[in-house]
Amino acid sequence: MSKPKIALLIDLGSLKVSCEGYQKLAAEIEKDYEIAFVKFYSYVAKRNRDFNEYIAAKGYDAVTPVASKKRNKLDSRQIIDGTKIANGSSIDAVAIAFGEGDILPIVTELKQSGKDVLEIAVEKGTYNTAFNGFIPVDVSYLREGYAAPTTKREPKAPKKVREQPKTQYAEEVRKVLSNESILARYRK
Repeated sequence: MSKPKIALLIDLGSLKVSCEGYQKLAAEIEKDYEIAFVKFYSYVAKRNRDFNEYIAAKGYDAVTPVASKKRNKLDSRQIIDGTKIANGSSIDAVAIAFGEGDILPIVTELKQSGKDVLEIAVEKGTYNTAFNGFIPVDVSYLREGYAAPTTKREPKAPKKVREQPKTQYAEEVRKVLSNESILARYRK
């Protein structure tokens, strides 16, 4: 019996996995699936040097980031490719590594077309319940210098206000603003 076919749509700008780490991840995925299609998004030849030969040898597709003043949190080309896969391909499942963005429309479209949709990430994301499964990425697979993304941000400490020296002018302003001088006139 043959394994189900899977397509991998991986945003390298979000996942920050090294080529060696990706190869280990792919080996884990190949235990359950036949990898039929792989596309890397946010691929930058200088930053992803370790992928250059690997992508060429495997015949995988890689696209550079979209030039935009406003940073897209989700690569729209992942949406387009996911839609193409949903409409009449022989792929059984799609695994997506994506940036923070609204991924629900494409997950819904893929699921409605009968595809299993899996999330690829270090930690389960906000939309994890929408997916059919989760493929964990070991922290050791990430590029050197990158840590696992944090899911909770630490609240910023309030800025300390430095105390101003008291002057006669400041005292008069404080009295006016607190209505002390006005009330004193009417009490007489």
